[in-house]
Amino acid sequence: MHVHCGQVGEIREAMRSSPERFTRECADRFEQQHGEPPGDAELRSWARSWPVLLDALDRAGQAESWLVLEYTLAGSAERVDAVLLGARSRGGLTGVVVELKQWSRLTWASPLEVALEDMVRPHPCRQAFGYTSHLERWLEEATLDLEYRGVAFLHNAPVDVVHRLRDAVAGSRGSQDVPIVGRDELSGSDGAELARLLRCADLRPPTREQVDRFLRAEQRPSRSVFEDLDNVLSQKSDFTLVGDQQTAQLRVLRTLDPERSTKRQVIAVTGGPGTGKTVVALRLLADIPRIHSERGRVETRFITPSGTLRRQLARATESPAARQLFLLPGDFRAGREGVHVIPLVDEAQRLRRGDRTVERLVGGSPVSVFFLDERQVVRPKEGVSVAELERNARRFGAEFTHIPLTSQFRCGGSQRYLNWLDRLFSVDGVAEPWVEADYEVDVAANPEELSAWIRERGRDGRTARISAGFCWPWPDDASTGPLREDVVIEWTDERGRRHTWRRPWNSKHTRKVGDAVEAPRREFWATDPGGENQVGCVYTAQALEYDYSGVIIGPDLVRRDGGWVGRPDESHDKAMKGVAPDAYRRLALNTYWVLATRGTRGCRFHSTDPETQRFLRGLFPSHRESSDPSPTLAP
Repeated sequence: MHVHCGQVGEIREAMRSSPERFTRECADRFEQQHGEPPGDAELRSWARSWPVLLDALDRAGQAESWLVLEYTLAGSAERVDAVLLGARSRGGLTGVVVELKQWSRLTWASPLEVALEDMVRPHPCRQAFGYTSHLERWLEEATLDLEYRGVAFLHNAPVDVVHRLRDAVAGSRGSQDVPIVGRDELSGSDGAELARLLRCADLRPPTREQVDRFLRAEQRPSRSVFEDLDNVLSQKSDFTLVGDQQTAQLRVLRTLDPERSTKRQVIAVTGGPGTGKTVVALRLLADIPRIHSERGRVETRFITPSGTLRRQLARATESPAARQLFLLPGDFRAGREGVHVIPLVDEAQRLRRGDRTVERLVGGSPVSVFFLDERQVVRPKEGVSVAELERNARRFGAEFTHIPLTSQFRCGGSQRYLNWLDRLFSVDGVAEPWVEADYEVDVAANPEELSAWIRERGRDGRTARISAGFCWPWPDDASTGPLREDVVIEWTDERGRRHTWRRPWNSKHTRKVGDAVEAPRREFWATDPGGENQVGCVYTAQALEYDYSGVIIGPDLVRRDGGWVGRPDESHDKAMKGVAPDAYRRLALNTYWVLATRGTRGCRFHSTDPETQRFLRGLFPSHRESSDPSPTLAP
């Protein structure tokens, strides 16, 4: 899909004669293809960047070459800003991928990201290289003898910005080969030099037939994409399947056998934290195309509503093309004629209810696999269940299969701790005293003690994080300036001295001091250096793990008269607006249960509510002797 394709000279003339009409027609095609209109910022970007690019290509002698604007990559919602199509003198077609930016200044640059005044964006050279890698390994058209090149076109960027961007990717495989064309290159280069910079000096106009074949060519991942992904997964011991994980893997693979059944299949794989749902989904992502490729055109996509998990997995793959296998639910597209695309939906309990996402996933593929844990529903409009999946299977005349995973590898493998935690964070259950076991768990007297424990446990390469309920404001942060200390807890020690503990929420953007990362962006808070100095929430912790977990229970969940009470008025999560106390209690219990299951070696709690803190301390033998051993909080 694309919003326009034509010869450079013709497009240039159309924009010159009636720019508003041309842009409007492109916007109409965009809406027809994507189901929604382009945003105002995108329209402004088109109007500002396209004329400059077209003038440059015309000066570079490419007026009769073809330009594809807003070219959509199959398998994702990613769009290439522009692709210049030219023929090589010895035969074959070349696509020059053009990444357009309007940047004129930046704060810092790394091989992966660039910080502007109020945002952090991917490095344009890395973006262009990722697109060329995708096209090389997804676009099949042998007769065209396709090759790809990348260019970063920053028509407003002065010399110092261009140099900083180039220096940032020096030595980075692939990215270092993408030239950056800045403001001075555009104004100070003649046609021949500009053609060299734009990597089109050796290209001549393609035939219309070549262009048409390019636009009709199938976009699907080559075998090498899955081989790369398989190698990445196989080399990590964490991805080794054992026990009922292997059983689940084989049961899913059997459903794809056409000799077994010709009916549509809907599969639900359930399990608690650490049972390996993500592991199984990742293995199937690579296994299904390899095993079933001889039985028909079968592809897979790993889909998750968790932006944190998707970014973590996409970053873990070595191949930029393989990253396109990881999608958000709204980006999934059904297969083309003769091609089946199987969605592997992880964290499926976080799918929004009522927006027909499940119906679209089930109806768009002969086999759909959902990995979920109903206990991890933490928002009022989420909560896809096994029963709901079974109802949708019946609606589509599909065969439904439920595969439970029972063996867990989280929390040091301590089933005792998970059982104790289930009873602690249940609506009707009775909390029990903790009995010492092979998992470290306790209560911190105050937030500073919790921080000290996290610092101690986070030494020698171990990961230790503090997370909390969404009980403090979380304003949008800029990419520059000091981190705001949003989480503020006041407390009084046993001598009556008042203290204030402050920490920032995990950052929306990567934050750097010089070349050092002060705080990773929120999706990497749980895993990257710098995250230990911030407080995470359930949205950045869910689906991930770290060695030691400190959990701050805020005033939204308190213990009263032998039971838990939910207080939605204490939540700053916009998703909880208007939720009734009883419904909020269930969601809050799930939230803290999720946070308390992230640590693989140990967990320590602290409640900001004095009565709840006394209750928690009473569950541990070392704290039971004192009738009121906990410091009180300032009113």
